[in-house]
Amino acid sequence: MLAHLVLLLSVASLTVSCVGGDRHLPSSNPPEYDPTKVYTAPAATPSAPATSVAKPSGQAFPPIQLPPLEPGVNDKGAWKPVPVKPESLKLFNDKNPCEALSRIVQGLGSAQLFAGADGQAFKKLLGAQAESIARSLDQQLFDNFKAQLGHNAANCPSPVPVRESRFDERLLAPRLLLATGPAQGSFQLAQAPAVFPTRSESRQQAPPGWVGWKTTARSVWPETAGNRRSIVTILGGKVLKCPAPDGVVPGDFEFAVVLDQTVVESGITRMIHIGLHASASLKGQVGDDAKVQYIEGNLSTVAERNGTDVPASLRRQRSQFRFVPSRDELWLGFPTNVTASAAGWDIEGATPQEHSFVSDAIAAVMLWGGQNYLDAEREWHKPNTCVEITFTPATKTKKFVPSESTPVKTELRTKKEQALVPAKFKEAKERPREGNGRVSPREDKSEMSRPATFTYQAPATKVQHSGFRVKAVSRAGVAEEKEGEWELADASYVLEFRSRIISTEPTEPVESVAAGKVVLTSVEGKEGWYRGSGMLGYQTGPPPNRDPCTTLVMGHGTTRFDVAGMSITLSERTDSSGHQTGSANIELHYLIHPTNETERPVSYPNGECAPGKPLPYPFFYGHYAVARGGVEVNLLKGWTYVGRNGVVATKVLRGNCGDYCEDETVFTLKEAHNQASPPK
Repeated sequence: MLAHLVLLLSVASLTVSCVGGDRHLPSSNPPEYDPTKVYTAPAATPSAPATSVAKPSGQAFPPIQLPPLEPGVNDKGAWKPVPVKPESLKLFNDKNPCEALSRIVQGLGSAQLFAGADGQAFKKLLGAQAESIARSLDQQLFDNFKAQLGHNAANCPSPVPVRESRFDERLLAPRLLLATGPAQGSFQLAQAPAVFPTRSESRQQAPPGWVGWKTTARSVWPETAGNRRSIVTILGGKVLKCPAPDGVVPGDFEFAVVLDQTVVESGITRMIHIGLHASASLKGQVGDDAKVQYIEGNLSTVAERNGTDVPASLRRQRSQFRFVPSRDELWLGFPTNVTASAAGWDIEGATPQEHSFVSDAIAAVMLWGGQNYLDAEREWHKPNTCVEITFTPATKTKKFVPSESTPVKTELRTKKEQALVPAKFKEAKERPREGNGRVSPREDKSEMSRPATFTYQAPATKVQHSGFRVKAVSRAGVAEEKEGEWELADASYVLEFRSRIISTEPTEPVESVAAGKVVLTSVEGKEGWYRGSGMLGYQTGPPPNRDPCTTLVMGHGTTRFDVAGMSITLSERTDSSGHQTGSANIELHYLIHPTNETERPVSYPNGECAPGKPLPYPFFYGHYAVARGGVEVNLLKGWTYVGRNGVVATKVLRGNCGDYCEDETVFTLKEAHNQASPPK
């Protein structure tokens, strides 16, 4: 008889997971276990024997058949109000996570497995196995929810009683279970080899932009003489990581238990199928403080039971509920201020225990939803994850004018839709340090038709990164730091060049002067770097008292002067006497192109000097390079900070061309528009 069959349902650890990339409810048929992947399962509890974890074997499982949540077009009936079990909604009032966890586990597990007249018929049909199934399911659900609750339930004891003997937890080979009398049956039970289930688990992470996951777990017993058993559990859902512009945050949740049992005894095959399915669409509302105010849900549940010699039944219910997740550190995410209502289809004859499924499912959704919505809240509280601050005029577009005030309209927009969101702007401060200019007010609010307005008064003397920073909080997220900074336009600079080279070679008396100017522009994406190109004018010729019997070098014109890159970092401040002081960390990478002078050598035929034909001779270009010794031709460091009269810094170079010339070159870095205050 069936009473001789004893089975073990492995304790499969479940954690919540998520599927799908849209806002629809989770799929009723999630992807199956991946046979190519090794899955990790938690250690078995002390009260249960170890089970084997599925290895890559190429085994394919049949699709999971979940009962439909809604009646078919040909189903007759009507939706009627049903009671929502008060104790399930009040179980959170005593603020005892372990007690709440225990009640939810038993309400969704053992209490529902054999609920109602149909469930009791199944329980009778299963005989001694029924207790094992119920106990194992409760343990599986307990492990799953405990993992979800984290530290809140870390020390909660299992609601499943520990048994002294676990022989009834095994599926025994039928060939040893011949019904030949109680004494022989007991002897054969002690000698029967145990067959344990293979356990597999697959987790689906939330898609990009969502928080959560969903887990599908299976326990499958090896077939023995036609006897088969499998149990599948599904638990999980997801929450959108960034609220919509109106502060709405969608989410979903799914819970399912599917038990299939085939028993062959004395040539008679009996089949049992139990399917419990709950699916919820959730909507969280975020307040102007960027915190979840409340969560609403629409839940559909169905309990299906059918099998050999037992009438098939489907119990469907709908419910609406609302709750506020607790922010108590020891009760974080647990529901408070709970309200709920429900309606049922085909509820005639349903027992109070069957009606309790909706109450327990609501409690499970709230328990899961409160945790995951607060996890999502932590994501949109990361600055600039979901929203960004915009300024009018835009940052780095307003030129510096000493002591000038600029009104800056400030708004907050979502990053995805670029939708305007009312926001509170706070903690406005000057940058790069407080007291650099003046920003007012320190906080303001923006509305849909009125931006917040901050007025920035520039300092008397420009400092790099002059401006202000501000933070924002809204129902769509928070923003601060980089995307909350407004600056005056990047400094515009001019690099001036002046050089004089005098030959000290008696046979080649020549002097060359050159001057040029390059307007520098900032390099996008490289803060503090500038580049530019300009023209260098030069004039080369002999001194007034040149000896006619010496080489004549002369020429004039222009050549290119390129600044490939110039790094400018200034540290400026005003001392106690009101004078501008500071330092300059500058690197200059530059290139001077060849010049076009000529030389006319002198020869001495018949003992008298005779001028020759002019030959190309880039005097300035060649001597400038020689004077530098090849070291400072392309890279200049060690500048001297000036900080007055529009002059930022200078660099002076001197050389002797290997004792053939005297050279002095001066680089002068100036502000493009001399608007600095006069020296004091």
